[in-house]
Amino acid sequence: MDFQRNDAMLMEILQDRKTITGFLDSIFGFLRRNTDFYHTKRDESDKIGFPKGMRDQILYGAMQRYDPDCLLQTMTADGGALGDDGETAPPAIEEVVLESEDLSQKEDNSSKKNLPPQKSNEETMFSPSDYKNGAVFETHSWSQTLKDLDVHILLPKDLQAAKKLNISIKAQHMKVSSKQSPEVIILEGNLSQRIKHNEAVWTIDQNRLLISCDKSKEQWWERLFEGDPEIDAKKIECERYIDDLPEDTQATIEKLRVQQLAADKEQNEIQTSNPEQAKTLDRLRTAWDAEGSPFKGQPFDPSIVRMS
Repeated sequence: MDFQRNDAMLMEILQDRKTITGFLDSIFGFLRRNTDFYHTKRDESDKIGFPKGMRDQILYGAMQRYDPDCLLQTMTADGGALGDDGETAPPAIEEVVLESEDLSQKEDNSSKKNLPPQKSNEETMFSPSDYKNGAVFETHSWSQTLKDLDVHILLPKDLQAAKKLNISIKAQHMKVSSKQSPEVIILEGNLSQRIKHNEAVWTIDQNRLLISCDKSKEQWWERLFEGDPEIDAKKIECERYIDDLPEDTQATIEKLRVQQLAADKEQNEIQTSNPEQAKTLDRLRTAWDAEGSPFKGQPFDPSIVRMS
């Protein structure tokens, strides 16, 4: 199996670095030196890197996928985690409630029809990463990669706790409703394609429900639910392995890698030859991604800052 081969390689790194912190340092150092993981796209014409915020979402999703607590939230109508009817789901292991701005909700939450796409308020409630390669609606959005799918659902003020919700995820059907008043349906629909519902996970954060699942087949979906309008397939941002990218894009990534190696080497030389300047660089690095910094989200590059 692929994971056994990967485990063998990663175990060698772990044994060499001794600690989890050292191991993760090796992994993210590799990503920094050899990929465009830390490159933030500045506009639509930028062919490499990720939109702002997407990198954090990828990391969170990867951690969540293997979190033992999140696995307890796995929902399936066939497994023991749910009843036979598939209408209920286990509560979140730890419910996180954060203060957020009040979002206006529709008075009638009992409608079983999904609201049609709107172009007025929904983009203020969802970030572009929430509907990347998908679509945004008034009370929900969805995003996709070739392999997986994320659905973000705005929850009414009185239904923002796991114990108040019935969440049903099946191979080609999704339903979120009130546990106390089943007729109050927040979202329901027949999926346009099949998913691996046995591996689906969900979390509640602030006033949103996030459902993450893998597709049964690696393909781009034209819509989330049957009856939804089709998305513009020309706007899909395809993520591929570096070796599959065009030669000019590979060359750009390689150029970034060489520049990063040179910057790292220069910084190491400064730290060994000039301790005071090394301290200044450390302070600059701390402030680089601080709230309010004009450089937040960009790769660390002290050469663009004038230092006396």
